[in-house]
Amino acid sequence: MTAGKQHVVHIGFHASEAHTVDFDADHVTAVMARGSLTRLPGELASRFARIALLDLPDSADLDTYDRAYDHMCDLVDELSAEFGAPDAIVALYEHTTLPAARLRERFGLPGTNVRTALLCRDKVPMKETLAAAGVPVPRFLPVGPETGRSELEDFLAPMPPGPIVLKPRSQGASIGVRILDDADALLVLAAEGGLEEGHEVEEFVQGPIYHIDGVVRAGEMRWFCTSRYLDTCFNFQHGDQPLAAVTSDSPELTERMQEFTARVLDTLGLTDSTFHMELFHTPDDELVFLEIGNRFGGAGISWHQRTVFGVDLAKEAVLACTGRPSEVLTPKTMLDTPDPGASGWLYMPLGAQGSVHVLGVTGLEELPEAVLSAEVPAVGDVLNGRGNVWRTGGRFLVGGPSTASVEQSMARIVDTYTLTTKAGD
Repeated sequence: MTAGKQHVVHIGFHASEAHTVDFDADHVTAVMARGSLTRLPGELASRFARIALLDLPDSADLDTYDRAYDHMCDLVDELSAEFGAPDAIVALYEHTTLPAARLRERFGLPGTNVRTALLCRDKVPMKETLAAAGVPVPRFLPVGPETGRSELEDFLAPMPPGPIVLKPRSQGASIGVRILDDADALLVLAAEGGLEEGHEVEEFVQGPIYHIDGVVRAGEMRWFCTSRYLDTCFNFQHGDQPLAAVTSDSPELTERMQEFTARVLDTLGLTDSTFHMELFHTPDDELVFLEIGNRFGGAGISWHQRTVFGVDLAKEAVLACTGRPSEVLTPKTMLDTPDPGASGWLYMPLGAQGSVHVLGVTGLEELPEAVLSAEVPAVGDVLNGRGNVWRTGGRFLVGGPSTASVEQSMARIVDTYTLTTKAGD
């Protein structure tokens, strides 16, 4: 070992976060699935002191890492024999936060503990804990193959007519989520044996969804940003609809959401982390919790906040996990950056699954001046979305004087930008 160097273990890693790691300052090792390693550029992989591999299925199931915890312990023990006991365990992604917390507990390391990590992963104890503290949450019920009709009927009795949400307790990005037409559809599904283990049913809450992203250190919120989805993650993943979000330009609503978020973080015990939370703003002007993760947001969120506000959420996550000071020196919100007055990100869906060959890209000459940055494929590119939860055929950052103006610019992009593809390489 080199004197003065710490041993920092990353659980999982993606090339997009390479800029957050100082490979020269520390012994940086990683534990990751074999499929994840194949997606790392060789030059980047070689910068790790060592990478220990997990033989896991290359799937979208976010629980695979936690199920491999025992093997993970063995691998970290092997790394410790070579580089010393870990000084920090870093987890940047939804599927790695809980096993990383278990490893911190095993090695006696500071950072997000198992209780808090579990409350930020499992949507049932998450909402149970918040509801007990008086935080508004949707009505919910854990379900599985053993759930009886009478239990479902009791749950459904006070619900208003309309859709019912069925979702996995510990997935993300709308993976595995189903929106059923009504209560009868749920009862029929249950009678047919369609309720799988590890799920919950949830009230369908009306109103737009906001994503809240920030940094909390020593229990103090250093960075806070609230953005309203113009559609939903569900419709992007399951309906090939564009996904976009725009920051709020309302100081009053921002203050309310900031107070709401602080209450959630305090209740769950999340004191040193980045976070990504979603909530509803109902037609009755109420705020209702949806879910939270103790990691930075996906899709265009990190790109947006790093480019527009200079807040690098991925780097802040590494700093929090390693106990190093935040680069956000004083608490602030997105409203402390007055130009542009509002901004957001737009993802255009790729559509077809599997690899596609780009035949044509149109509409680029008609992009509004409000586009701050764009990443679009070129004719001849092959897009496969491999290892990417958010398969996109083009992504854009948009700014403007107000939330409404950004929405108008995004609508223009959606109307004019077209990607023509054919299946295969």
